[in-house]
Amino acid sequence: MSWKKLKLLGRGSYGTVSLATPLTDYYTLFAAVKSAQDDRSSSLRAEAQILHALRGSEYVIKCFGEDVSIENGKKTYNLFLEYAAAGTLNDLIHKSNTVLGEAEAAYYAFQILVGICHVHRKGFIHCDLKPANILVFPGGQHRLASVKLADFGVSLRSETKSCWDTSVKKRSRCRGTLLYAPPESVVCGIQDKGVDIWAFGCILVEMLTGKRVWSECKNKKELKLKIEHEKPEIPNNISNDAKHFLSKCLDRDHNWRWNAEMLLHHPFITNYLNKKIIRELIERPFGNTARLRPFVSMENLFTTPSFYYHHHNSSSDLRGSSSIITRPPETNNDNARGTTIDEMNFRNLHI
Repeated sequence: MSWKKLKLLGRGSYGTVSLATPLTDYYTLFAAVKSAQDDRSSSLRAEAQILHALRGSEYVIKCFGEDVSIENGKKTYNLFLEYAAAGTLNDLIHKSNTVLGEAEAAYYAFQILVGICHVHRKGFIHCDLKPANILVFPGGQHRLASVKLADFGVSLRSETKSCWDTSVKKRSRCRGTLLYAPPESVVCGIQDKGVDIWAFGCILVEMLTGKRVWSECKNKKELKLKIEHEKPEIPNNISNDAKHFLSKCLDRDHNWRWNAEMLLHHPFITNYLNKKIIRELIERPFGNTARLRPFVSMENLFTTPSFYYHHHNSSSDLRGSSSIITRPPETNNDNARGTTIDEMNFRNLHI
């Protein structure tokens, strides 16, 4: 592939990421290029292999290819990826100084879960899910952005049962970002699919509140103690469905934590999305998903209350496009009453 770097976008532990334009592919205007010196490119090369294995999902970032170039007299490995013009989910949450309404959060949560489902079915664990590793692309359904999973540099091959990552245990037993790490990873060094679900739960809390889980921790030692001994606080000013959904993501016992497929069938998701579409997506997760685009219920998407915390109650904080109704949520007794049956059924399905 002939290409030209336009500008530096950022730096990471692997090397640099630049905006580039292909000179021979007229269908791709821009690409993001991750680069590292060839003798330090093992992490990037491993990510390339994983991305090639994960092809087939519109909720995982696409890899266009790779090559080796000479830059400043040094051999450089380059990995070409989709360019996310809207930045990351971290930008969407924190730079706008607002919290998302439940319908909008469910819209993004659905896409993240489908991406996680694809990753897990292909035999991988992401191991570093966080808003900064979820890319945002403009021009999605009904002018809302679409999101894709990215940054698979620390991902692992999954096993049928929980695996003990000895290399992780030697590095204080945490793989990825500590703020989004679950208890079993911090305490025991266990890395299984539940690691991604816990991180997803933390991300959803962040979407719904505008605040990171454990944000009150002052240092790494305090953060580790919190993760080891306490349960994340589930927000009060959200619906019963959202509370129950989060409790299934943030169960401290990873054996009882719901998996991605189970969460896709939860009312928090299905109340806003077409159930038939979700069922088809679960049954045929690797087919052509372009036909599954019209999955959003317009009626719910733009009439759902958005519950703002006291520090987000000014009119300038309201997002505008996704519900600015600020009345408190109505009590949903059906949700509370139905959880025991759902738990029994879903727990039997857990893999």
